[in-house]
Amino acid sequence: RAGAPRKPGPQRRQRRHRPQRRRAAGELQVDGRMSGFTDTSYRVLLPPDVEPQQYDLTLEPDLERFTFDGVVKIACDVCIATDKIVTHAKELLISSATFTPSEGAAMPASEITVRVKDMTATMGFDEVLPVGKGTLEITFRGVLNDQLAGFYRSQYVDSKGVKRHMATTQFEAIDARRCFPCWDEPDRKAVFVVTLVYPADLTALSNMPSSRCEIRKDGRRSESFMPTPKMSTYLLAFCIGEFEFISGQTKGGTLAKIYCCPGNIPRCSYALKCCMRALDFYNDFFGMPYPLPKMDMIAIPDFAAGAMENWGLVTYREVALLCDEKTVSATQKQRICTVITHELAHQWFGNLVTMRWWDDLWLNEGFANWMQTFAADQLHPEWHIWESYVGTEQQRALQLDALRSSHPIQVPIKHAQEVEEVFDAISYCKGGSVVRMIHAVLGLADFQKGLQAYFEKHQYGNTETTDLWRAWSEASGKPIAQMMGTWTQQMGFPVVKVLQDPGTANVLEVEQSWFLADGSAPASDEAKTWVVPILVGSDRGTAPVTFMNSQAQKIDCGPCAAGASWLKLNFGQHVPMRVLYPPAMLERLAKGVGSLPPEDRIGLLSDSYALCKAGALAPPQLVDLLRGFAGEANDKVWSELSSVLGGLDKVVSQGLGDETAAAFVDFAAALVGPAFGLLGWEVRPDDDDNQKKLRSVLVGSLGKYCYKDTAVVAEASRRFQSFIAAPTDSGSLAADIRPAVLSTVIKSDQTSAAFDQLRVAHDAVSDGAVRIHIYGAIGEVPTIDLKKKALDWTLGGAVRSQDLMYVPMSMATSSKAGAEAVFDWIQTEYEKIYSRLGTTSMMLFQHFVRISGAGFVSPERAAEVEAFWKSKEVHKMVEKSLSQTIEGILTSAKFVDRLRPSDVAHPSAWAWSKSKL
Repeated sequence: RAGAPRKPGPQRRQRRHRPQRRRAAGELQVDGRMSGFTDTSYRVLLPPDVEPQQYDLTLEPDLERFTFDGVVKIACDVCIATDKIVTHAKELLISSATFTPSEGAAMPASEITVRVKDMTATMGFDEVLPVGKGTLEITFRGVLNDQLAGFYRSQYVDSKGVKRHMATTQFEAIDARRCFPCWDEPDRKAVFVVTLVYPADLTALSNMPSSRCEIRKDGRRSESFMPTPKMSTYLLAFCIGEFEFISGQTKGGTLAKIYCCPGNIPRCSYALKCCMRALDFYNDFFGMPYPLPKMDMIAIPDFAAGAMENWGLVTYREVALLCDEKTVSATQKQRICTVITHELAHQWFGNLVTMRWWDDLWLNEGFANWMQTFAADQLHPEWHIWESYVGTEQQRALQLDALRSSHPIQVPIKHAQEVEEVFDAISYCKGGSVVRMIHAVLGLADFQKGLQAYFEKHQYGNTETTDLWRAWSEASGKPIAQMMGTWTQQMGFPVVKVLQDPGTANVLEVEQSWFLADGSAPASDEAKTWVVPILVGSDRGTAPVTFMNSQAQKIDCGPCAAGASWLKLNFGQHVPMRVLYPPAMLERLAKGVGSLPPEDRIGLLSDSYALCKAGALAPPQLVDLLRGFAGEANDKVWSELSSVLGGLDKVVSQGLGDETAAAFVDFAAALVGPAFGLLGWEVRPDDDDNQKKLRSVLVGSLGKYCYKDTAVVAEASRRFQSFIAAPTDSGSLAADIRPAVLSTVIKSDQTSAAFDQLRVAHDAVSDGAVRIHIYGAIGEVPTIDLKKKALDWTLGGAVRSQDLMYVPMSMATSSKAGAEAVFDWIQTEYEKIYSRLGTTSMMLFQHFVRISGAGFVSPERAAEVEAFWKSKEVHKMVEKSLSQTIEGILTSAKFVDRLRPSDVAHPSAWAWSKSKL
C-alpha cells in the first residue's frame, strides 16, 4: 500500500464467524478447507474480512429507459480489521460507498475499484475499519437488461392490447451481482428487506408480503416488503408489471397465488391446485412446515430456464405454469406438475438448507429431480410417473454419463461462473437417480427419517454432500457414505455382466466394469468399481437386495430363480447402470417381455440399445427384442421404443444406404401401425392421460415412418387445416397430436404453403406450448430452400430469445440434409446468434453447440464441428458441451461401422423381421 501508515480503529475480540476461510484481507481468497471428497483450496471466494447480515435494498426501475437506480444498506460484521471491502458487482455504476461503524462516525470510501473480469467492486477507506458491527451503504445505477439474467425486462401485452415491459429477476447462479453489490456466494446468507419504487398503476412482488406501501409526491408507489429469512443471494426475487392472479390457501395456512400477465387467468387453475397440494404434502413429508407466510408463483413471458425456485416467489416460463385444463396435452400437464413439484421441493432442499458451494449443486438439483417425481406420484398416482422417470430422467443421465467427457456428480468448481456448464443431466438426472437408488436401499421410513433430521439440524444453514450421507447413515445404521462415494465422486457408471445363464441354479456370476458409450475398453489404470445394489426379479418373485462391491461376485438369487421363465437384474430399474445378459437369458427376456413390469421393459430396451451401440450386443439380438414389443400398449414403453427407433433411423439412413433405410422404415411402420390402429386419431371420452400420451407417441411415430402414406397425410392435412383456420381456438386440433399433425403435413409439402401458414399461425397465438409445436414442425420443412428460409425466420425477430433453439434443434435431428443446413447456418450466422444468447444466457447458448452436431454420424463431420467451435473465443466457456457433442458424433460413427458388416445392413434382414411381427 502506498502512502502513510493508516491508524487502525478501536479493536475488540475478533469474531470468527467463518473459521473455514483463510485469514486474509482485501483480495479474492481461496477456500482451504477439506470437504468430504477433496481439498477445496481451488475455490475462488471473496475475502472473509466482512460478513453481510442484512441487506436493505431500494430499487427504482425506469421501465421506459430500461435503467434502475439503487441504494443498498448492508448491516455487516467486520470480522478482520481491514481498510477495504470487496463485494461482487457486475455491470453496475457505483457512485458512492460509506461505512458507518455501530460506534463511530461515517467513513466514506476514498476509492472504488471495479474489476470487470472478477466481477468485483473494491471500496477502499483511508482508515482501517474496526472489528465489529457496522453498515455499508452503496449508491449505484444499473441497466434493466434484455439478457434474461439479473434484473431484466420482459415484454408482454397489457390489458389494452399494447406491448409493454415488465421487470423481473433471475439471479441463479451468479447474477444477483448484476442488480446490486453483494456477497454473491451461496453460503454468505443474510436477511433481505426490499423496497421497490415503481409506477402506481402496476403491481410489485417480492419474496415476502408487503409491509408498507405509500404513494410518493411524484405519483410513484414506494412499497417495502417484510424481511426474508436468512438466505442466499441467488434466491432473492422481485417482479414489477401488470399482473392478474388467482389464490387459495393450503391446509397448513399458506396463502398461494398464481400470477400472470393480462388475459391468462383462465389458464392458472391447474397450477394453483398443484401448488397447494404439493405444499401440504411437503409439509407432512419433511416434518417441517413451509416457513414463509405466502407462496407466489408467476409466469414470465421471457425466461431462460424452465423455472426458478426463489423463496416465496417462484418464477416460471409461461409454458411451464399455464394451461387450459380442458384442452392441455397430457405431456404438458405432467410437465407443469413436475416443474411445480420440483421448484417447491427446493423451498426446503436448496432454500432452507443450501449447498455450501457450487460443486455440490447436485444437492439442490439431484434431490429436487427425484422429489418432483415422488410428489407428482402422490398427486397423480394414475399417471404411473416412475415409469416415465426410468425412460426420461434415468436415460438422460446414462446417455451423458457414458461419455468420457462426462463429469462426476460432485464436480470441482473453481470460479462460480463455471457452474453454468454443470446445470446438466449429471447434476439433475444422475443426481436424482442415485437418490432413487438410496430410497430403494433404505426404504421409505429410514429415508424420510434421515431427511427430517437433516432439515432439523441444518435449517437456514449450508451443507455438503457428507452431511446428507451422515443423516441417512444415522437414521438407517447403514454405511451410506461408503456406498455413495463411488457414485458421486467418480465419473461414469457400471455395466454389470452376467457371465452365464444360471439355468435352474440360484446363483448368478457377475462382473462389473466402467461402461463407455463407444464400446472402448478402459485402460488398466482406469479401472473403477462401484458399490452396486443388486436387485433381482423374475416371474416367480424378487430376491432380497445384495451389494456388489468388487469387480466380480456371485449373487444368490434365492427362490425367485427356481422355475422362472425369465430372470432380470436391476429389477425395478432403481440403479443407474446397464446390464449385459448372455444370449440365452436375453432370448428368454425377449419372449417374456410382455410380462415384465413397464419400468423393466423400458430398462431392458434402453440397455439393449446402448449395449448394441457400444458393440457388446449383436445387432440381430436388438432387432429380435424389438419384435417382442409388437403388442405393446404402455405409453411410457412406447416412448422408449420411439427413442430407440429414432436412434436407429438416424444411423441407418445416413450410414447403410437408401435401400436398407427404406426397409428399416417399413419395419418401423409395421411396428407402429397396428398399435395406432387400436387407438386411432380421435380422443375418446374414457381416455385417461396415459391413453392421450400413447396416442401422442404413436401419431408422432406414424408421422415419422408413414408420412408418405396418402391416407395418413390426407387425415393429417384435414386436421392441419382446422388448426390453421382457428389457431387460437384450443379445440381446433387436439394438443396431444398437434406436433405430429403439423410435422406430417409440412414435411410432405414441397411448396412453401404449409410453412407460410404456420408462420401466420405463430404470430396469431400467444400460448407458448402451441408455438413450440409450430417450431418443431417448421424444423421439418423438406427442401433446402425452405430450410434456409425457416432458419432465417428464426433469427428475424419473431421468435423470443428463449425459444431460438427449437427450430434448428428440430431441423438438425430431422435428416442428414437438415443437420447440414443447421451447421452451415450456425457458422454463417454465428455473430447474430452469439449476440442474442452468448452474451446473455450461456445455458441457452450451449444448446447451439449441441445442435451444431446433433444430426451427424461421421468422424469427418465431428472434426468440422470441433474445428469451428475451437476457432471461437467462447470455446473455453462451452468446453464440456463441445466435448460431449463431438464424442456423441464419434460414438454414432462407430455404431455405423459396427452395423455395416452385420445382417441388419441388408434390406432383407429388416424385411424378414417385418414379416415376423
